[in-house]
Amino acid sequence: MRFRIGVSNSYYELRRYDEAIAAYQEALRRNPDFWGAHQSLAATYAEQGRQKEAHAEAAEVLRIYPGFSVNWVRDNVPFKDPVDLERTVGALQKAGLK
Repeated sequence: MRFRIGVSNSYYELRRYDEAIAAYQEALRRNPDFWGAHQSLAATYAEQGRQKEAHAEAAEVLRIYPGFSVNWVRDNVPFKDPVDLERTVGALQKAGLK
């Protein structure tokens, strides 16, 4: 599972969103309640302007992990480049996560 998410995240960072979506969906096929994949998928859909899908994934994140916050991402997800962190946080906020 981790490898699939690692690959997915790499696609996201490279802005290869269609490939990221396919990889996140495969991860979710294997583990439908993996909130991290739903969170990343929400950000990816938001980056593409696919608000309906982004909001649906954000709802899944909150269903599985009701205490989720974008501040958790800021504090716990390592990003080499702060610009990438802010882009991801902004995408999560566009998806409706706070």
